[in-house]
Amino acid sequence: MWIRITIAVVLAAAGFALIIEGLSAPTVPIGVGLVVCGVLPALALMSATARTGQVLTVVGASGTFTTVCLFVSARPDNTFGTIEAAALYWLLARVIVQCAPLRAAGFAFGLATVIATLPLRLDPAETHHKGVLIGILCVGIWFIGLLGLYLRLHDRRRADAYELARQAQRLAYARDLHDFVAHHVTAIVAQTKAVRYVTAAGVPPDPEDLDAMLAGIEQAGSRALASMRTMVTVMRGKAPEHPVTTLTEVVAAAVAGFAGPTPTTALDPGVADLMLPHPTVNAAQHVVLESLTNVLRHAPTATRVEIVARPGPESRFELSVTNDGGQPDEPRPQDGHGLVGLTERVTAVGGSLTAGATTDGWRVRAVLPAMVSAP
Repeated sequence: MWIRITIAVVLAAAGFALIIEGLSAPTVPIGVGLVVCGVLPALALMSATARTGQVLTVVGASGTFTTVCLFVSARPDNTFGTIEAAALYWLLARVIVQCAPLRAAGFAFGLATVIATLPLRLDPAETHHKGVLIGILCVGIWFIGLLGLYLRLHDRRRADAYELARQAQRLAYARDLHDFVAHHVTAIVAQTKAVRYVTAAGVPPDPEDLDAMLAGIEQAGSRALASMRTMVTVMRGKAPEHPVTTLTEVVAAAVAGFAGPTPTTALDPGVADLMLPHPTVNAAQHVVLESLTNVLRHAPTATRVEIVARPGPESRFELSVTNDGGQPDEPRPQDGHGLVGLTERVTAVGGSLTAGATTDGWRVRAVLPAMVSAP
């Protein structure tokens, strides 16, 4: 409200001053010229962006009027167009900030030229003031030019920061898609393979076993849809829900519906039911999900999967997932992003992640902070 009032007052004062300048001119044509040259840049400033036609019109009108004043006997004796000069300065800053580099340089040169030559409109009797006025206007040109460059750089940095934030957001969505949705889709694929294997054996499958397999596929599909809905909710700007807050809940949610061998868990009581911060819970959940997904993908012969959690040093805890299915196969060209994204997640919350072969299988081990969230 106050900003609009201030702008209205400034515009009214500028319009009144422009009328006074026109009335103080020695002749009507000179007065009209001063008013027109003051109004044109003001009209150009009313546009949201600096338009080529408007800028060229302003430069052409101002330069033409200055040239005409050089060849008439009755010239302005007390003003060369102060309101026009202020509007030209403002327009100069705008073209530097908004226009493409080459156009900005061309427009800036034209505007700087007409600004610096404004004192030439004055009566020849004011010759001793013209040099001083031109010098002052040139200093103003340099100041406005540097200000425009600074604002342009500031806008560029802000745009880059916004783009980096969008890139980080896209990477986060990609990790979520890989860690959550891919986990459930992998379970669907594994259970579908099991159904095909049973039916291809030539022996009719037991109806109860077949129903259990299809129920597992249905459950995994429902979880994949739920994960997609959660991602869409976050992308729409709504606050994500955190239904789990302890390691016990994290492991139970991740193990439910796992299509491979039933995982065994060994959660130390000191960390199993500890209320963890949401970032830590999120990282732990991704560690378990990614590890179980890799078991289905790369260790189809695994018969044992073990999830272990125990206290660590300095208010931390260790979470590891081990299987006996041998070292994972070499990833295909489109694979290999899981551990990279997982390392980024764990590192972002102040933890560390290691993954490698054991004597009979593969282990993923994460060390995460176990600080209790403030109530």
